[in-house]
Amino acid sequence: MPFVLVLLWLVLKFPAVALEWAHQPSTGEKVVTLAPEIALYWPAGASLPYRQARLFVDEAEVSGDCLKTGMFISYKPSKPLQRGVHKVRVEVGDYTQSWDFEVIGSSFIKGCVFTAPFKPRAFDKIVVEMKGRNMGKAWVELTGFPEKYKMLEERGSYKAIVKIPAKLAGKSCRVEVFLEKEGDLDRQLCEGTLTIAAPDLTIRWDSPENGSTVDKVLIARGVTVPEATVELHVHTFFRDGVDFGKLPPDTHPKVKADAEGRFHYEYKFPPGYPRLAVTIIGVARDSFENTSQPAGLLLYLKTSGGLPPLKVKTPVLDAPPGSP
Repeated sequence: MPFVLVLLWLVLKFPAVALEWAHQPSTGEKVVTLAPEIALYWPAGASLPYRQARLFVDEAEVSGDCLKTGMFISYKPSKPLQRGVHKVRVEVGDYTQSWDFEVIGSSFIKGCVFTAPFKPRAFDKIVVEMKGRNMGKAWVELTGFPEKYKMLEERGSYKAIVKIPAKLAGKSCRVEVFLEKEGDLDRQLCEGTLTIAAPDLTIRWDSPENGSTVDKVLIARGVTVPEATVELHVHTFFRDGVDFGKLPPDTHPKVKADAEGRFHYEYKFPPGYPRLAVTIIGVARDSFENTSQPAGLLLYLKTSGGLPPLKVKTPVLDAPPGSP
């Protein structure tokens, strides 16, 4: 039997005592690049089920992103690796080989810091600052979120203002800066953890101001949790308590909040009536069918002429949508 086949048989039969197959990075190697190519080369003349080979980096399988041939299996990280030691494991047939290497990276970044509001919420803004080698390409990432936020530079000082995305509400993350120059990349985690408060299922009316006088056509604007449905109860009435005619019945429209939780509703007073007012009461409903407390808005139609001032008590704004 040829020597190569004998050696291969011994390797497959006794993997625990077999010599390591050629691989990169080599065992214990310190690499500068944050995205090194990771590869294991099959012994010459080996007949292995290489298409079923599996490769793990830090216990996470990346086989689906590997290049597999009759000579080797290789993997190029799509995202930069963290500095530190990384473990690799390859499984092919009955054979398993493991090794580790260390990413030391390039030293472009001298330090970074971020500032955030007290108890930050989604859509609040944080300021990220970094000191590093000048004339580089820099950006910020919030760990666990794919968006990249460009940093602007002034003589080696980089800065970005980041709006906290809604998807991070109720979660914690780290703030990480990246600096790329001349094909090399450095990355650094800022000290501290950013903990975003969970959204409260409430409604806040922004405009017009509650109790204000408005035109015949108005747009009521408010804020609630992102993507919530806002159910409204709209009641038009004569503000003096004196009926000058028959008004349209109450309506119960629904509006949808956008990705930042903002919503609006257009209302038109019925024409031909004096001294009108309207209450718009909203309840927010999220995707889990949770509902908020009612939030009301009382508005008065502008009057013309010398009508006497209002002398009657206005209604209490606590009726839920659908109430008579």
